[in-house]
Amino acid sequence: MVKFKLESAQLKKVIAGAVQIQPLQVPGAMAGDGLKPDFPCGTAAETPYAAAKTSVWWDIENCQVPRGCDANAIAQNINAASKEMNYHGPVTISAYGDTNGILSSIQEALSTTGISLNHVPADIVTIMIKDASDKRILVDMLLWAVDNPAPANYLLISGDGDFSNAIHQLWMRKYNILLAQPVYASPALAVAATNVWQWTSLAAGRSPPEFAFSTNTLRQNYISTPISKPI
Repeated sequence: MVKFKLESAQLKKVIAGAVQIQPLQVPGAMAGDGLKPDFPCGTAAETPYAAAKTSVWWDIENCQVPRGCDANAIAQNINAASKEMNYHGPVTISAYGDTNGILSSIQEALSTTGISLNHVPADIVTIMIKDASDKRILVDMLLWAVDNPAPANYLLISGDGDFSNAIHQLWMRKYNILLAQPVYASPALAVAATNVWQWTSLAAGRSPPEFAFSTNTLRQNYISTPISKPI
């Protein structure tokens, strides 16, 4: 409990003075809407982000290891997909979720290939803290920014809209945002991202598709308002 309070205090310091992004509601939208699936392109990394650190934050509860995917190859494929988009700085990968629901062979494959597995027990999620896994990711993501000032890259693997405010706050602080989503995901997440992959494509090491719309245009539909209460 003491550790959580300390992390919360640091978290407030990180986002002090920030703005909270209120996303435009897009009824019925889902990840993949507006994409050109047969046009593998995306946006190549630009200076100074190309050589900067990339931290990967994997919500393994919402984006499980894809069926038929070799878990031993996921870390290598993420690195390969990043390099294909001209990101050649150091990469760290952290996964969060209830590891009790993951086969021991998959856990071993992920751990031995450099992925840090962070166990968030399901009983804590359901009894003590709602969406504990998401909150753990959010705290660790923003604490990472304390030790790693921009320019740096965040790659979020999730389709959960709870992350949208955090990644917009980071984007406004000049961090570069990358995103990998499942098929059904919050459209608000994509607005701050330079590149958006389908999770199955990133896990296989493929390039992101090109958006049929401009994320810069979408950002104009977002309204910045001061935070009215502490987070």
